[in-house]
Amino acid sequence: MDNRYRKFLAVAETGSFSAAAKKLRVTQPAITLAVASLEHTYGTKLYIRKKYEVELTEDGATLAKAAKKIAQEVEKLQASLGRATSGTKYHVGIIDSIAHLLYTSPAEKQALDNVEVMVDNSRKIISEVLADKIDAGLITGQPNDLSKDITVHKLHNEAFVFVCAPYLAPTGIMTHIDDWLAFNEDSTSFKYFSKQYKKIGLHVTPVFYSTSMEMLKEMAVAGKGTALLPRHIIQDSVDNGTLEVVKTKPLHRPIWAIVRKENQSNTIANLSSCINTLLTNTGV
Repeated sequence: MDNRYRKFLAVAETGSFSAAAKKLRVTQPAITLAVASLEHTYGTKLYIRKKYEVELTEDGATLAKAAKKIAQEVEKLQASLGRATSGTKYHVGIIDSIAHLLYTSPAEKQALDNVEVMVDNSRKIISEVLADKIDAGLITGQPNDLSKDITVHKLHNEAFVFVCAPYLAPTGIMTHIDDWLAFNEDSTSFKYFSKQYKKIGLHVTPVFYSTSMEMLKEMAVAGKGTALLPRHIIQDSVDNGTLEVVKTKPLHRPIWAIVRKENQSNTIANLSSCINTLLTNTGV
């Protein structure tokens, strides 16, 4: 059964993303991205977020009913074939923006075959790989010498742009941005881009901090400031006119694949290759 449907069914049955994550023993962002991927696939809203729970839309209820039937049929099939699982399951940690890129790609289903995704920050992913809790990770930042048991591969850079509400967009190439809707100060990305600003002569003043790129995007759309986000995340908003790119010198974020040597497989290699292709097609 496609893991997206399993995650969505857990949301439908528990009534919340956090409860679904706890039930399946995955991170909450993994649940959120799986549901977002299904919404992208079917072109419809599947739920309405309320204060303490989520409520399924009519389409969401229809999909949940179908997902439950699929799950029951898969269980029957596995029982009749005398096994509960099919193939080796690999566990991979992916930072949120790269998971978003993957989950909204047509190649997502094939790339994630036999893969369970943990969505988290780079430091947590590195820690989980070193502890042998997951098989591989897709992270940002330049990895230090991790371990002789870990291989490190540089992938294509992830292109970033500053965006704001169209009516706030300045003209010309900017050298000062005084309303940056920023990543958290202790994050790898905040530290990395702060160095990049100095290299290109850009003076940036943070006015808000968040771990959620989706929140930063929503605040930019609402005219609350200027956000620095991956181009692939904001492209639809630029195309529909709700955001406009603020011109600066090019900015990017390096992406790396880290894999435990004993856990290398064609599955993980294909996943890395897929993401590298996606980054190449949307990058610098």
